[in-house]
Amino acid sequence: MNIEISTETLKILGISADDYLYLCLLQHKAYDVLKSLQLNVDVESLQTNGYLKMGQSVEDHVVRDKFSSPLSSPFLQMWSELLSHFPLRVESRVLRANDPMAKANEKARLKYEKHIKGDIGKHKEVINALKAEVELRRNTDQLKYMQQLVTWVNNHTWEKYINIDESKPSSASRITRQL
Repeated sequence: MNIEISTETLKILGISADDYLYLCLLQHKAYDVLKSLQLNVDVESLQTNGYLKMGQSVEDHVVRDKFSSPLSSPFLQMWSELLSHFPLRVESRVLRANDPMAKANEKARLKYEKHIKGDIGKHKEVINALKAEVELRRNTDQLKYMQQLVTWVNNHTWEKYINIDESKPSSASRITRQL
């Protein structure tokens, strides 16, 4: 069994990697695997935060919907990935909120969801273009001119950086004539 653990997901849920693994294994009823691992799990905290309903034994524990809902949406995983690559701030300018579900990010999140429509191919294209833009701006000391997240999403700025090879300088130079 392979379980992918995203640090962004851990931040969203506010739990440790051990807690996450424990909940995933419980959800898949992989009790034999769970017993073979030595996890440092705070079961009381998981119950207090609403992720788990404890039973008499491990087999009786129930994983609640609160744990499943942030992970069930593939878009939220894509959104977290986008934010993990988008700069939080440049110099003294803040470009986006730190929390993926913050009200300040809501307009951009809804617009991005409307554009992506769950298409992983489009999402990967956007991520690659974002990486190219950030790399290009870092190399040319232009990162300070990066747009805020909401502007970047609304203007589809990534489209300018699709298939850009930052290792090749632009051959377009200004043509001037002497009169």
